[in-house]
Amino acid sequence: MDRMHAGAPSAPRNVIDREGMLPPISALRAFLFSAQYRSFSKAADELGMTQSGVSRAIKSIEELAGATLFERTGHGLILTEQGRVYLDDVQTIVDELGAATLRLSTFADADETLSIATLPSLGGRWLAPRIRRFMAQYPRIEVRITAQIGHFDLANSGIDGVIHYGNDVWPDSLSEFLMDEVTVPACSPELLPADPAPIDALLRELTLIQHLHRPTAWRDWFRIAGLAHPHPMAGPRFEQYIMGIEAALSGMGAIMMPPFMMLSELRDKRLALLDRTVVQSPWGYHFIYPKSRRSKPALMRFRRWLRHEAKRTWGETQLLLDESGG
Repeated sequence: MDRMHAGAPSAPRNVIDREGMLPPISALRAFLFSAQYRSFSKAADELGMTQSGVSRAIKSIEELAGATLFERTGHGLILTEQGRVYLDDVQTIVDELGAATLRLSTFADADETLSIATLPSLGGRWLAPRIRRFMAQYPRIEVRITAQIGHFDLANSGIDGVIHYGNDVWPDSLSEFLMDEVTVPACSPELLPADPAPIDALLRELTLIQHLHRPTAWRDWFRIAGLAHPHPMAGPRFEQYIMGIEAALSGMGAIMMPPFMMLSELRDKRLALLDRTVVQSPWGYHFIYPKSRRSKPALMRFRRWLRHEAKRTWGETQLLLDESGG
């Protein structure tokens, strides 16, 4: 046995069989640029080759595949039907090769990778605008963020941690409390009457935008505020907070929303708080991570940073409520 190859994994049979059908990357690039410019000479200028070199590269692919890629006309090159199909395939493959190389360079550049799952609206409205602070603090940690709803098999998912709303009971996992969830009513300032009106009268005139997974939010708010509404659970229902925010911005009606989810809209006065009475959810936001990953340095750094950001957000929320009238 050849000692250099002893114990080395062998290539799959189909890879070996097809190796003879692989043209050089230089030939594929010559084909792509020729198709783009419909000219061997322009492709040669772009690639720093001679026109005859580009022509030979195209010819080598045609001979390898037994197919004609271009028709040569007095007005330039025209892709054949076979050439058009091949162009789509080659462009996809070259793009994927470039992306794979970029991923490889990122791996080489990073000390660790970190995969975090979060609720879609929380990820888009809260985490994404703040994650740059973590990246600035830890530039050699590559962060990947995906969206997840509800419980899943975290230990076998490849995810290092999940920002979860609900209870903190996950199998074989550890939990870090981040913050409570409180909701307040808001709407577009354009819906506010010129003359101040009682909040209950105003809300009876407005459409109540509902949350699909918090169906009693408005009913609970009216009860806590000591106000009455004939149909507190009626109105269009949206699954994600971000959908409700966009609906409110459009002037559809009033929403019940955690203030931190709409901080920028409230500060820019694109949304207005209708009242400072809050409804506190029985659940909160938690950071959940598998016990098996608790010694991963990048995860522990993210955990500490996340706690700090949650504390900062809670402070911003309280300040906003204190400053707002109602």
